[in-house]
Amino acid sequence: METNTEAYIRYDPTKENAWVQGVLDTLGDDYYKVVSKQLVTMLLIVIAKKSHKSFISETQVTWAGVGLMNMMGNKGGIAVRFRFHDSYLCFVTSHLAAFTDKTEKRNQDFTELSKRLLFTHVPDHLTNYVSYFWNNGGDEGVTFLENNNVIRDWRVEASIYHSDFLIWCGDLNYRVNLHESVIKNWLRQDRLDVLLDYDQLSIERKAGRTFPMFEEGPIHFPPTYKYDAGTNQYDTSEKRRAPSWTDRILWKKERFDSPRREQLELVDYDHCMNMMMSDHKPVRALVALQIRKINSRLLQSTHDALVQQLKESQDVQPRGEISSSFIDFEKVQFLEHKEKTILLQNTGQVLTLFKFLPKGDQTTILPPWLQVSPTSGVLAPGERVVIRFEVMVDPSISTPLNRGEQKMEDILILRLENSKDFFISVSGDYVPTCFGVPLELLSEMSVPISETAAQNLLQQQQQQQQVRPSAGLNQIDLPKELWKVMNFLWNSNMFRIESLFLKHGDLVVSTYIRQCLDNGEQLDTTMLLGGDQESLALSELSLDEEKTKKEDREAVSANSMIDVLVAFLECLPDPVIPTTMYERALEASESMDAMNNLKESLPPFHSNVLLYIGMFLRQAIDHAPASVKKQRENKIVELFTVLLRPPIDFKERNPVVAKEKREKFISQLLKSLKE
Repeated sequence: METNTEAYIRYDPTKENAWVQGVLDTLGDDYYKVVSKQLVTMLLIVIAKKSHKSFISETQVTWAGVGLMNMMGNKGGIAVRFRFHDSYLCFVTSHLAAFTDKTEKRNQDFTELSKRLLFTHVPDHLTNYVSYFWNNGGDEGVTFLENNNVIRDWRVEASIYHSDFLIWCGDLNYRVNLHESVIKNWLRQDRLDVLLDYDQLSIERKAGRTFPMFEEGPIHFPPTYKYDAGTNQYDTSEKRRAPSWTDRILWKKERFDSPRREQLELVDYDHCMNMMMSDHKPVRALVALQIRKINSRLLQSTHDALVQQLKESQDVQPRGEISSSFIDFEKVQFLEHKEKTILLQNTGQVLTLFKFLPKGDQTTILPPWLQVSPTSGVLAPGERVVIRFEVMVDPSISTPLNRGEQKMEDILILRLENSKDFFISVSGDYVPTCFGVPLELLSEMSVPISETAAQNLLQQQQQQQQVRPSAGLNQIDLPKELWKVMNFLWNSNMFRIESLFLKHGDLVVSTYIRQCLDNGEQLDTTMLLGGDQESLALSELSLDEEKTKKEDREAVSANSMIDVLVAFLECLPDPVIPTTMYERALEASESMDAMNNLKESLPPFHSNVLLYIGMFLRQAIDHAPASVKKQRENKIVELFTVLLRPPIDFKERNPVVAKEKREKFISQLLKSLKE
């Protein structure tokens, strides 16, 4: 696929169609395309025999970008999931972070793609038993997601791990931890075994830091990167990239059925030395899969027999008990994950079915801030099940809780079939956050939001909406939370930091900053900037020993501030450019006059905030080190499209073009502020 800059911002199906047609022409008329998807320089194509077409269903494709703030670049992944007979197959291709010293970033990319590549789950009674196994601790992939704070309703969604077979391939970019000359010396001696001991992917997998649940075949071929294009010779350019096995194929197989023979058998794993179009050599794998095909007739017979057994024992009343009827999460912070459990036990003498029910005329059984697993199941006599209750408030649900329109209180109904109902009280004390609160309201609050009761916050917003139309320009001030973040960056002369805007900060540092904003506490600049080693409590939690130098501390803290700033703007109920002016904003990207007219027509408060942020970004570019000035400007344009977004009911005809227009708007805005 193309790797030029234009390929990163435009989608042109020409290349995708050409590759698909080329594959079909080679295979012949007996094959057809199941699905294909291009994401920048990645392309995933699924081809099948036409004779299998009627047995392939539920085909879905998804994709995600990874990188700074998870914005789209040329790194990311595509996933396809479909059902073949009664087995689920999933294929993922990805392009992970480059460079030898970015092992940890590649590990993060793997985790991020695992979390964000999601499908719609299609319930089917024939395969419900497999879903039950996946979602109740039986699958290490789903468990991996839960351990990484992924809380989803798996009744309606499916991850890449909700599959019987998962094949992950692509340019994973893991390198060999040796100098280029040393690697080539061992290659001349044909000592692949020595080099594989230094292969980053193998090292990280063994340590459980990446692809922990995957397998890979033995590697008997030389490194597939980096070659001089059009040759079989390793890189001879000035950069002299060290040869590495960047291109890999791994798999994860379901362990539920435990068949007598292997479910997945690797037949061949090799590279394609005669392919010279790229500086990589492609890799290929041939695998044989054992596909599940349910005997529907036998299944129905077994079902009927069980129903008859239940009828014959209907005089025996199902019984059960739960360990507690009260779940209290106590104080719940924004983006904080909490978990509680209760125990349900079948104390009767017969099989009993349990499930949570919606209340009254409601269609859902759970409030949006709560996840429960499992929500249904079957218990044998004497059997027990642990029911998990999990809560995490993210930006999509924080606003109504902040406003007091919703409370963290609910009564759940847990029914034992043909027996009694249990009523479980679930509650929590949500601590309001400045993330997700309207800008105008924040600017008028005299106390930190953590000291403001949710109902008072709603009243203040209603009063503010009544007062605002008559407010004059002199009454307008910036929200103190926004000022605090940007003042830290401005006054601390952070613009000289080369990595500013170009790298993530630290999650723990970002959490500390957010809590300071919510609680109205002053930022400890001595701690953040590394002036006092003993006061740096965060270092034990998040910063490696090798990053204790003052300049490294500044870079981490500065980029953590940028992360918080972008997240703050992204969570606003109405963005800095009001959604009602979205289309006009896109038009303003076409000329300087249109941009100036837009700024003049903005509500005064929004205009003031836009000017403040715009001037900050303008100076961040103007005072950037020369070596990264252009790169910083491009990243700022990409990140700060969060300043505008369309209304909820607005339908983008072409999301890729719309994204390009939003970036063009930010570029025009920055030009209009140039001195």
